[in-house]
Amino acid sequence: MRSIARVVAVLSTAVVVSVGLVGCAPASSCESAFPEGSAALVTAPGALGSKPTVDFPLPLVSRAAAVAVIHEGVGREVTKGDYVDFDAVVIHGEDLTELTATSYTRGETERAHVLNDGRVLTDALLCHRAGSRIALTGTVSDIFGPVSGTDLIPTDTVAVVFDVVAVYPGQSSGAPQFGQDGMPAVTSDPSGRPGIAVPNADAPTELRIATLTKGDGAVISEGQTVVAHYTGVLWGATVFDSTWEADQPANLVAQDFTTNDGVGVVPGFAQALIGQTVGSRVIVVIPPAQGYPIGQAPPSIPVGSTMIFVIDILGVQ
Repeated sequence: MRSIARVVAVLSTAVVVSVGLVGCAPASSCESAFPEGSAALVTAPGALGSKPTVDFPLPLVSRAAAVAVIHEGVGREVTKGDYVDFDAVVIHGEDLTELTATSYTRGETERAHVLNDGRVLTDALLCHRAGSRIALTGTVSDIFGPVSGTDLIPTDTVAVVFDVVAVYPGQSSGAPQFGQDGMPAVTSDPSGRPGIAVPNADAPTELRIATLTKGDGAVISEGQTVVAHYTGVLWGATVFDSTWEADQPANLVAQDFTTNDGVGVVPGFAQALIGQTVGSRVIVVIPPAQGYPIGQAPPSIPVGSTMIFVIDILGVQ
């Protein structure tokens, strides 16, 4: 069963809500690409954030992927390009055997990038809202593709019950702001991935922060966990770190790790986050004095380096 567990893990401020949540989701013109089909037979009562007890008539048979809503949330709707934090349990359609599940531990959800690219396991999340619980049914082959090292066969039916814990945009979406003289220039490709052009000049000796696009979301407070994409470049144009390469935004605590028992980010990065708004893109130039203490930098950052980060603030937890 470990192969399916790996697939779920790879595809992988979250508020736990109950199935009895009162409220109405905003109207939407988004429609799931999947019919309800056999997924409508799946029940999974209980609070979101806790592993549900899944039930359906036996044997459950599905000849094609199907998706049904068990509980509709009222948070952000999943659209193409979004990242989704989720928990999920996978159940065998023959006898209700649990095949695998995520941890259902707050702060340890899986994160998936939903691209509407034909991957059933992630495309099933499209058009559903944060706070939703949904059922996906289909064959092993439909949902997971080739799976080895298990007793399952490709035509076995499985049911996947998702808790859509949180939804974040794929990139910043704020209003463009005026640039600052002497700061690196930043461009973006269609996916939002930044390109950084470093001036042919000496690095500044003071911390410099500029808001490139200003979002209209919540203001970041010190100590909050921020969901962010970032690219880090040394002054001299060498990229040393990027969440874009792994296609996995990071969870960053907006505080100075040197004064908080190692929890947080370097001092200059913390200052660049605190006071910004969700949806913003920020650039920060961090001189050595506000970067890593001597002896604590990773090998990719030489002593005395000036670091540049372009940060997309996608949300908070």
